Amino acid sequence: MFSQLGFFGTRAPMYLDIVGVYFGLLPLLMFISIRFAVKGEIKKHYVSQLAIFIGTLVMVVVFEVGMRLAGGYAEYIKDSSISHSYFITFLIIHIIVAVLTVNLWSYQIISSMKMYKNDELKGDNLVRHKKLAKILLIGLFVTLVQGTSIYYFLFVM
Repeated sequence: MFSQLGFFGTRAPMYLDIVGVYFGLLPLLMFISIRFAVKGEIKKHYVSQLAIFIGTLVMVVVFEVGMRLAGGYAEYIKDSSISHSYFITFLIIHIIVAVLTVNLWSYQIISSMKMYKNDELKGDNLVRHKKLAKILLIGLFVTLVQGTSIYYFLFVM
């Protein structure tokens, strides 16, 4: 899986195509989860958010293990026409946005779970929860666009 060519017809290995499919489905999964909350099915919203979060962490581990086994981005950039300095800058920004987003998502899940269990997820807490959720969705979207761009830079260009 880590050295086999993927199924998208690019130079990318299989593990990156699998990770790509998951992250491609992530907006749909988030939409479904958010719909649970909108419909008042809070328990389903919480369980689905936790499952999506864990699934995302698993995909990040698969990505990181595969990258390390392959020798890192430096191995993949050899066959790309992208400027190394541009790519590094882009990659650093991507990593910062991704780490901040995952940390915010962790905070959102933990704090919301505590408030939900204590029946405090209402009023100002609910307003804050929704604001953080919007920021989180923007972070996820930006991270997905950046990740797709990195895939393109390394395996299509």
